[in-house]
Amino acid sequence: MSETDKANKITTANEISISKAISQSYLFFMSHFRHFIRLATIPIIIWVLVELFCEYAFHEHGLMYSSMVPRAMVSAAFALVWYRQFLLGEKYATYGQLFDHVLSPGVFNIYNLLKSVTRIVITTIILFVPTLMLSLSFMFYQYSQGVLVDDAEIQNIAFRSTSLVILLFSPVLVRLSLFTVGVAIGRQKMSIREIWKKTSGNTWVLWLLILRAFLPITLYTYFITWAFEKISNQFAMDYIWSSLFINVPTAFLTFMMLAIVVAVNGEAFRVLVGMREKKRD
Repeated sequence: MSETDKANKITTANEISISKAISQSYLFFMSHFRHFIRLATIPIIIWVLVELFCEYAFHEHGLMYSSMVPRAMVSAAFALVWYRQFLLGEKYATYGQLFDHVLSPGVFNIYNLLKSVTRIVITTIILFVPTLMLSLSFMFYQYSQGVLVDDAEIQNIAFRSTSLVILLFSPVLVRLSLFTVGVAIGRQKMSIREIWKKTSGNTWVLWLLILRAFLPITLYTYFITWAFEKISNQFAMDYIWSSLFINVPTAFLTFMMLAIVVAVNGEAFRVLVGMREKKRD
């Protein structure tokens, strides 16, 4: 029996055991820690260097850059390749294979590109409109109470509004996230409609599954980051050493959390959607 078969032999067809899936994700991470290091090292280095560049630009030149986009890109790349590690095995879990798969003629063409862009635009609009309305409502309320709405307060309102909207839409997003799993492992003909149909009746199970996998390690990561920031401030470190001191463990724990959540989502995909039985070409 291959390592993938052993990893997948947890739940019966069309039934998701939350406790078993979460236990499996942690066990898979620990038993494949060597592969995690192999796949996460470059994304972690990019994460740390991006944060260091933003700190350098701010302290040396007074320029403010957001690290959100490059961090999101390396996180997405790692998530896709870890899906392949979990569901297909080490043989198919390389960034080179992922890159070739995405750019292969059967996958990458103008039609598929336009479909992907359309999905992104629609998703952005669906999330942005209620976020904007909620933010404006918060701002008018703050203004009516005599609270000064400065740049810092606007950012705070935007963060709270975005978090609330994502939370409200999360039951839908967790179902659609299985489409990303299909893309990662090469299901070229799979549609969002098919994913929506196969996840019918499992919305709250998927939501609780992701929440239970995501919340503990997230709180732990937040605490570790907070503790390292406090230590850095207490010893008045130079901004370069402070950035490295904080972001190295933060990046490591973030990708660790991502690997665990990806494995949980991958198990949900295996149970609800299913894996092909014949050997891959």
